[in-house]
Amino acid sequence: MIVSIRPTVASEAGILSRLQKDAFLQVYEKYHDERNPCLRGEDDILRRLNKQNRYFTVLCDEKIVGGICFRCNGTRPPDRKIEEGEYYLCRVYIHPDYQNRKIASRAILLCEKEFPDAKTFYVDFPKDMEKNRKCYESAGYSDTGETLYMEGTPELAVYIKKIDRIESGVIAMPAVPAIFEVDKEELPRCLDVVRRSFKTVAEEFGLTKENCPRHTSFITIDFLEAQMSMGWHMYGLYAGKQIIGYMSLSKEGDEVFELHNLAVLSEYRHVGFGNLLLDYSKNAVRSLGGKVIKIGIIEESAVLKNWYIANGFVHTGTKKFAHLPFTSGYLEWRGD
Repeated sequence: MIVSIRPTVASEAGILSRLQKDAFLQVYEKYHDERNPCLRGEDDILRRLNKQNRYFTVLCDEKIVGGICFRCNGTRPPDRKIEEGEYYLCRVYIHPDYQNRKIASRAILLCEKEFPDAKTFYVDFPKDMEKNRKCYESAGYSDTGETLYMEGTPELAVYIKKIDRIESGVIAMPAVPAIFEVDKEELPRCLDVVRRSFKTVAEEFGLTKENCPRHTSFITIDFLEAQMSMGWHMYGLYAGKQIIGYMSLSKEGDEVFELHNLAVLSEYRHVGFGNLLLDYSKNAVRSLGGKVIKIGIIEESAVLKNWYIANGFVHTGTKKFAHLPFTSGYLEWRGD
């Protein structure tokens, strides 16, 4: 039996809502609580597919059997702010046909790996549900001794899991980071990602503020703020609440977009996250009515040029500018 997870997509909301109803029906029949997910439909799942949450589809031997949702920001019951390093496990469900096989606890542990910045996880559940208690305890959660009393729900037990990350120098690597459009208040974090990512390029080609002051490794927050004000589509690659990658798209003409500043922090490279961002950019351009993506690179960067070519881009030419200590190379991708 192989348990796996993947980020939930909108097309899975229908099947997940049916699984959710079946999974929570017995609990609803016992308590008749109006907050029970059994009473929720597709819309409830769709509204959780955003940056405030991370929703995962749970599979057993590649068949969808349930879902898990963590709240990343906002509040957890009764009305407590979710702080940095904290996550609230707000929903877990496995279809009754697949329960009592430790699928839920195994899936929870897989999901937790997607939050490398996590220090604390919280969960609550009906206090007298022994099956739930065993599930969470097997996943490493422990009883806080606190109970919650909220209108329309049974008495809830509050469990906690503390993550003690030993400073070993090893980066906790997520498997399925999420991509969302960034908000204005996140631009400083995006700037840090861009500058740190392109610093390795500057070092490779000997670029400095003196010989190439406009290189991406030296940009300021004003650049990103100006791009956002011009309506550029700006995306972050999220591992938990951390932004570990970035890119932006600008519309340059009918059906034509330009890809800018695709970046992944050096410690998260060589595991496919760049491809993840690039594939997302293609789908984003399609959804925006575009068919062409153009990009400019340092022509002398053979590794980068070949990476774009391997991902469906065509080299279209070069140009030499007097103010740049390298040759500018150009590539483009054309969708079907």
